[in-house]
Amino acid sequence: MRMTGQAIVALGVFLLATACGERADPQPEPEPVAPVGVPASDAVPDLVAVPTGVDFWTHPNVAFNSLVLVAGPQGLISYNIEDGAEVSRIPGVDSFGVAVSYIGFGPAAAGLTATFDRTDGAFRFYGIDNGSRLFITLSGGPEIRGALRDFCMGRAIGVVDPTLFAVQKGELHIFNITPNMNGGVAGLSVNGRTTIDIPDDIATCAVDVDGVVILGAETGEIYRFDSEDGLASPFSRAVSGGADSLAVLATAPQANETSVQGFIAAADYETGVVTIVDRQDGQRLGAVTIVPSAEVDGVSSAAAFGASGANLGGLYRNGAVALGVDGDTPAIRLIPANGVANGLDLPPLPPANPRGAAATPESDGPDLIIDPIAPNLEAEDG
Repeated sequence: MRMTGQAIVALGVFLLATACGERADPQPEPEPVAPVGVPASDAVPDLVAVPTGVDFWTHPNVAFNSLVLVAGPQGLISYNIEDGAEVSRIPGVDSFGVAVSYIGFGPAAAGLTATFDRTDGAFRFYGIDNGSRLFITLSGGPEIRGALRDFCMGRAIGVVDPTLFAVQKGELHIFNITPNMNGGVAGLSVNGRTTIDIPDDIATCAVDVDGVVILGAETGEIYRFDSEDGLASPFSRAVSGGADSLAVLATAPQANETSVQGFIAAADYETGVVTIVDRQDGQRLGAVTIVPSAEVDGVSSAAAFGASGANLGGLYRNGAVALGVDGDTPAIRLIPANGVANGLDLPPLPPANPRGAAATPESDGPDLIIDPIAPNLEAEDG
């Protein structure tokens, strides 16, 4: 059976709505665990302002030409994963956070980036050209009134279009996104807005590879929405400290397998510690921190967090974990996902493919590839 992105979201809305009944008593805080130090492998140094968000874009053909995207008061900037060279920027936007997803499948999938413009109180969408890797401005970002705590964007396996989720105090806003071409100008349509009540202490979100939304609380509780557990009790209470930001390191089912493999990573900004939780049973698998290497400083506190399980080339062939730091010289510092797995004695995951697989003529899966980027539009290069 083939299900559209709208149908997936409608199902998620139903589960969320039915999950917001009475809430269980808070679980006791878990005992702190000594984090394992993983030496910093790379950095994006000398940022002009403290980063507010970091995420990754996967190149369709050449893994080491994938991008690290950094948001901050200086705007939105992308850097080449291999050498840290700047590739593209959107200046003049006070950007809070960044999230990356895709429209369509396979190498032709169109990269989509969202950031929040704090000056105008609205989301801004940008395409990432598969060839030039430059940002292209897209129309259609929704507005948010009041303080925005976090946002995330993603889609389930086989779903063409992503969905944007925005967290405010006690509320989760859901926006369905579809591409459109209006008079030759590339843009996006936001098809309605659904708002759901959530606990007041939820501060962050992430979208799992199966399209399920994961929420993290300031107290360290993690909620994973499904038909069995809903929101009545936390999926996990394995994080000591706060879950200030979440990411999912997961891979779609491999050959002869049916289950999704992966971990949930929760960052505590006060300590810079990243706790790794099993995405299936919520058990804590350990914690890591970025320690100094011969060339790159470590992280003792953080301002932003991002992670990807995609093949980003070289050291990052199974993904990367990044923390943004403030101080006299704001920077992004990275470690490979394999370093996390090795440090915690976990089996490395096969690399994820966030672009999804393009359907073959023999496949009964999705056969629609959409590129919302007009070929004659001039890319933004700063």
